[in-house]
Amino acid sequence: MLSKLKYLLRSIIMPDRLFLLSKTQQEKTLYLTFDDGPVPGIIERLLDLLDKYQIKVTFFIIGSRAEKNPDLLHEIHKRAHTIANHSYSHPAFDKISHTKKIIEIDKTNLIIKQVTGKPCTLFRAPQGRWDKRLILTLLLKKITAVHWSRDSQDFLKEPANKIAERLLKQPVKSGDIILFHDDNILCIDALDILIPQWLEQGYCFSALEHKYE
Repeated sequence: MLSKLKYLLRSIIMPDRLFLLSKTQQEKTLYLTFDDGPVPGIIERLLDLLDKYQIKVTFFIIGSRAEKNPDLLHEIHKRAHTIANHSYSHPAFDKISHTKKIIEIDKTNLIIKQVTGKPCTLFRAPQGRWDKRLILTLLLKKITAVHWSRDSQDFLKEPANKIAERLLKQPVKSGDIILFHDDNILCIDALDILIPQWLEQGYCFSALEHKYE
């Protein structure tokens, strides 16, 4: 109950649509995004599920976790998914200095570049906590600030069928950026329910780096 209350308060203070990055698509396209990984024992299963449906997604990785599990980061890249930045240690961005925020971003971008061979141009702030100075700095660094338009709320640790039911109750629309957390194994079972339903509705899936081509 407390977790749900915290989520409700956060949604009121900063609505999910505040940072929506979407536009009219020629195809019915959804963008699945995953925060907080890579986590051993979960990411392997998730990658296999995505292969099963032949879809590509975006992983917003935590640098410290990737540093401890470089093989997992290489596996994500090998399977042609997009790797994006979600900070190095996942601090509360509203509690640290601007300088520390940039250190968090730069440190993780270096880790990503060592694997992908190219600069990372996508960043999502931990817990979606943005400020004007941060967004301006990202703009100057040619990094796109990415929020979400739909939140699975899988962090509430509810059963997979509840997570799926919530997203199906309010239908998705083309261009939606959907937030999941790949440090939560429940998201895998939820996606195994959701993906077939969305495919049946005529949606396809793409990684965010392809969003504005």
